[in-house]
Order: sequence, then structure tokens, then C-alpha cells
Amino acid sequence: MEKVNGKMESFSPIRDEGSRITICYGLKQLNEGLFEWHEIYLPKKQLSQLSLSDVKAAIITDINERITTNIIGGMKFDEKPVWLSIENQINFSQATAPCRLKIGEEEDGSPVYHDFETKTALKAFNDKCQEWKNGCLDAGRTEKENIDWEPYEK
Repeated sequence: MEKVNGKMESFSPIRDEGSRITICYGLKQLNEGLFEWHEIYLPKKQLSQLSLSDVKAAIITDINERITTNIIGGMKFDEKPVWLSIENQINFSQATAPCRLKIGEEEDGSPVYHDFETKTALKAFNDKCQEWKNGCLDAGRTEKENIDWEPYEK
């Protein structure tokens, strides 16, 4: 998957590019004359013929992967990166205050810790984690519900 910026004339829902097929979706206008969309590349040798169900599966899988990536690595708490893997979600929810938690890592791999002195502070953190996760899931659900499948029907 790749996010692409370009002019409207560069966008096509499905492009046959020789050894691969490119599926484009999620067209959004950024400003006058400039658009953004996502592209998925499928090797032709994996497909005998591209069907609407193939397109739907590829797009839904791509959106789900972006949702998961955003849930796990997109949150910040007090300007600190939070790593919301399933394991960390469980560990965070089972922690008791006062405690020091490794909540994430910097880009260079160094650990990011946060001290929670009270139950209230820890609960607020866990509530923020849940809000973040729910917001990501809601955004993905909305994106999937708003896909116009008509351009992909052949």
C-alpha cells in the first residue's frame, strides 16, 4: 500500500501495469488541483481475472492494516509516543498505581517511561488509550462504509 498525491487525471480506480494491477481508492482533494489516494499493488500472476470480490478484499485488508498500524503506533500521551500492542493494552489495564510503565519507544529505540502516581492518573491514561483505539476503529469503519464500489464493477 502506498499513499499517493497527484492530479485528478492520474487517478484511476484500476490500472493494468503489465506485471501488476494497481487498485486505487480513498480519493480526497487536498487543495485546488491536488488530490491524495491510496494504491494497492497486486502481482498479475496471483490473479487469473480480477473480480469485484478481489478488489473489495484488497481494499478492506489494506484499510484494516492501516487501522491496526495507527492503533499500535499513532497515539501520544503527554507528547510521548505510546505503543498500544495487544500485550501493552493488557499490561496497561492490569497495572496498579503507583507505577512506572514503559509506554513506548522513541524513533531511536530508546524506551519511553511514564510515572503514574495515582489510580486516577492511571485510569485517565487507560481511558485515553481506549478512546484512541475506538477513534481509530470508528474512522476505519466510516472509511469502509463510504467506499463507492461502482467504479470497480466490470
